Amino acid sequence: MKASLVIPAYNSRELLEPCLLSLNHQQLDAPDTFEVVLVDDGSTDGTGDMVTGLPLKYALRYVYLPRTGTSCRSAARNEGIRQAEGEVVVFADGDQIIDPSFLREHLRCHRDRTDVVAIGFRDYLAPGSVDRDLLRAGFDLAALPPVAAPDERAEVTDLLSHNLGALATGWHFLYGCNVSVRKEHLLAVGGFDEDIRKWSFEDVELGYRLHRHGLTLLHTPYARVLHQFHPESDRERHSEWRENYAYFAAKHPELEVRLQWILDAYFDPDRPDGPSWFEAYLRFEFACRALAGRLPLGQSYDVLHISSADGALDRIAEAGVAADLLVVDTTDDRDLALAVQTLRTGRELAYFKQPDRRTLQRAARTFGCPALAEDDAR
Repeated sequence: MKASLVIPAYNSRELLEPCLLSLNHQQLDAPDTFEVVLVDDGSTDGTGDMVTGLPLKYALRYVYLPRTGTSCRSAARNEGIRQAEGEVVVFADGDQIIDPSFLREHLRCHRDRTDVVAIGFRDYLAPGSVDRDLLRAGFDLAALPPVAAPDERAEVTDLLSHNLGALATGWHFLYGCNVSVRKEHLLAVGGFDEDIRKWSFEDVELGYRLHRHGLTLLHTPYARVLHQFHPESDRERHSEWRENYAYFAAKHPELEVRLQWILDAYFDPDRPDGPSWFEAYLRFEFACRALAGRLPLGQSYDVLHISSADGALDRIAEAGVAADLLVVDTTDDRDLALAVQTLRTGRELAYFKQPDRRTLQRAARTFGCPALAEDDAR
């Protein structure tokens, strides 16, 4: 299987160089291969010269698009899709540093499935410089600033489920910095909407269309990227968020789309006492659950502990048909974490992969499983 990693870039030379260097250390399973399609969206900062001078160990196609009045990340990514030779298209941003197992884990999601969208998370690096010489030699975290914060989406999944299909709003988790889907599906839905030209929603809107197209959303916990710090204007981001939200809601007038307005309270810089992203997102998620008749939570769930992957999927499927189910998976099996998310039992299926004590305690309270907390305490 071949992956085409599409990376859009615009005047981000200093952030892009560590990203491309980190890809020298990708570790794929034979006979899988990958290429990088770097789409330069009209940069004027010498990005092309920098790329030419890098000691890269993989196939990279550099595509330069002259800057126009309609230039945007959506158009750049769509050109990358057209240029992609792999059957699986993976997206990352040029300000990410990419873990060696990133592409292998994305391909794992698609190996036996043709109808999935694989979504990974990103952690945020603290301000600081990257030791490029050390990064050239190998993927060494000592070359990077420390991680300052985890992905905000992880707090939601740690509370509600590592099974993305259990979320009413899983489509909103499609961020362009770490996602993959087969090229045929991207072409079928028309790719990214090129009328969304400013920051935010161009990726989420694609996620909504792929979801409506019938694809299964999977969270891949082992495909990780690290976001390099760079300053951004909260006020400008909020203005662009509102503009793109209005376009998104007009294009898709469904109530679940319009409920994204709940998140505005977080992005608004004039509301310093507003909710955190996590608090705002939970309101959005629960509003969509109420819309689908999936509230209240707190009904008693059956608990299933999985300590061996042998026959585990059949056990989960059988138990999940009989009752709302909370699965605690303590195995190291990476395929099981994906396969569970494809199950549709007709009941609620909360799933936690190798949860820590805090996650188990919160799950016990959220899903009305006091025995789970007691088992953990012992």
